[in-house]
Amino acid sequence: MTPLAASDMVWPLILIPVVAIWIIGLVDIFRRDLPPGLKAGWILVVVLLPVVGTITYFLFRKPTQAEIKQAQQARADLRG
Repeated sequence: MTPLAASDMVWPLILIPVVAIWIIGLVDIFRRDLPPGLKAGWILVVVLLPVVGTITYFLFRKPTQAEIKQAQQARADLRG
């Protein structure tokens, strides 16, 4: 039995967060109120191009009204 090389132990540290972010992106697409065609398009992009598609989705994703209100409340709380 050969010992694990350091490079073998690094891959899980990279892949687990990438897969987690990919799953979070897919869940976010399913939960958002998007037109059916747009939702299907984003799902297709994220499934076919997991890393690039997920990054692109999060870059172009518009915040919901609830997220905007939450951010405004957080800023107001910080100001006192």
